[in-house]
Amino acid sequence: MLQQIRVSNGKPRHNLLPIFFVISGILSSHHMRSAALLLSFFSLLSTCAHAQEKIQWDFAFVPYPASIQIIATIENGWHLYALNLDPNIGPVPTQITLEKNNAVKIFNTFEATSKAKQSYDPNFGAEVSYFENTFQASNRIFVKKATTVKGELTYMLCDDKRCLPPKTIPFEVKVTPNKLEKPN
Repeated sequence: MLQQIRVSNGKPRHNLLPIFFVISGILSSHHMRSAALLLSFFSLLSTCAHAQEKIQWDFAFVPYPASIQIIATIENGWHLYALNLDPNIGPVPTQITLEKNNAVKIFNTFEATSKAKQSYDPNFGAEVSYFENTFQASNRIFVKKATTVKGELTYMLCDDKRCLPPKTIPFEVKVTPNKLEKPN
């Protein structure tokens, strides 16, 4: 009864309409409202899950020079706002924080290693900095002993018509000491 169809982006989606008509023929009007509500819920759930596939995050430890590296692959047509964007102009800047960890010395804040684009955005009435296709950032650290560094990343994605709500994701990176490096 559940049919799989392809949509314009090539991803499989399920057509729940045949199930809806079968249910409508069987159930009374009281139960019909519940079935319609359930169908709406699953449609919304499918849409929300699809919306979050616009960016892929990778977190890694680079042993020398020791650093935590973050790489994002952004779906074509979407952009991610820069780390140094003024939060008062509207879009949420990308924010990366690390939890305190006594086994790691953090030298500074995350810095973008990929070049941001800049343009005037009429939606916010301001000049904004953003990344398209890829985003890379790193933060130098000194590892005293093997541990797991935990952090959070907050970001907002937009295309030329709409913005997705800001999202915060936790991340963890296993790090190990490098005998060639000395703390500064």
